[in-house]
Amino acid sequence: MKLSLVIPTYKKQREVLDQLERLYGFLSRKNPNFELIFVIDGYVDNTKEILEKYIKENRLKKISIIGYKENRGKGYAVRYGMKRAKGDVIGFIDADTDIQIRTLGYALKALKDESVMAVVPSKLHKDSNIEMTTFRKILSAGLFLTNKLILSLPKNVSDVGCGLKLFRKELVERILPKLTVDRFAIDSEILNEIGKIGYKVAVIPFFLNKNRSESTSTHLRETLRMLKDILHIAKEDKMAFITGIEMRFWKAN
Repeated sequence: MKLSLVIPTYKKQREVLDQLERLYGFLSRKNPNFELIFVIDGYVDNTKEILEKYIKENRLKKISIIGYKENRGKGYAVRYGMKRAKGDVIGFIDADTDIQIRTLGYALKALKDESVMAVVPSKLHKDSNIEMTTFRKILSAGLFLTNKLILSLPKNVSDVGCGLKLFRKELVERILPKLTVDRFAIDSEILNEIGKIGYKVAVIPFFLNKNRSESTSTHLRETLRMLKDILHIAKEDKMAFITGIEMRFWKAN
């Protein structure tokens, strides 16, 4: 199984080499057939130069560094990387090291079941090990409830925003043309499309390191933008549903 892992990267020049080192080392042992695709989501710092220098000095292979001038958002970066991925399994993971690497191990193990088309970690899984502030817990619960109420999430999914997800190529090829969200609600949009199709999703434990960097997605402005994007996804689905009914009506008459 070839794994393509997209790493959307924005203002992470201090953390990105740590993430590269641990992903490269882990996958070299556990799943040697892989590629890492770093998507520089806006050339606003020295991330690109830092990565290129490190890769050249250490003669590393299986790594691509791509990007563009202006910041477009996580969703845009994920789509940009997925379009260029060549693996049988395609996924994404955050550019920092907040997510413990064993979460990726659980994800790869879940894909041994050939009927599983997507792997989604959950903070609410009984085996998860995380520490969150009360504010983060309330925010996470509120966002998930909003997603669950107005979108078509897979029935067994109990969390949306965890920064690691894996999908089989067949699924990516089917849903990628339908994805439009540029920022953090990309996770919601992807799971909404999977829920409408009905593919099997494996929910795995989620492990976070105690000393974590501050997530941009927890900022109030980004949270409000996420809610706006989620509502837009729901609105587009409703319009598509109504249009479908109208088309069937006119064909029948």
